[in-house]
Amino acid sequence: MNSTNHTIPTMMMLLDYKLKLVEQIILGCIFISALIGNTIVLVIVLCRRHRHITRMAFFILHLTIADLLVAFFSVLPMLIWKSTITFFGGDFLCRIVAFLMLAASYISVYT
Repeated sequence: MNSTNHTIPTMMMLLDYKLKLVEQIILGCIFISALIGNTIVLVIVLCRRHRHITRMAFFILHLTIADLLVAFFSVLPMLIWKSTITFFGGDFLCRIVAFLMLAASYISVYT
């Protein structure tokens, strides 16, 4: 019997684990950078509010809010989903999270 047949499932499990770890690291970096960057932009735009807000500042404000929605309702649930094996929220919460993931993406695109 060939010994390579026995090691293939073990190697596939190791590759799956490494892929899952890389996905978690990338999603975590995306979430943290989106959170920090958009929060900084939001604070800057809102602190300059004592003057008349320009159209460009208004546009940037909406883009920042849309990006924060994507970070919280799309990237964060995906990171949690990749970190756990099953969804612990039940059917209703699963549907709400799926709706919010799509809604945040559409809001970001159409802003």
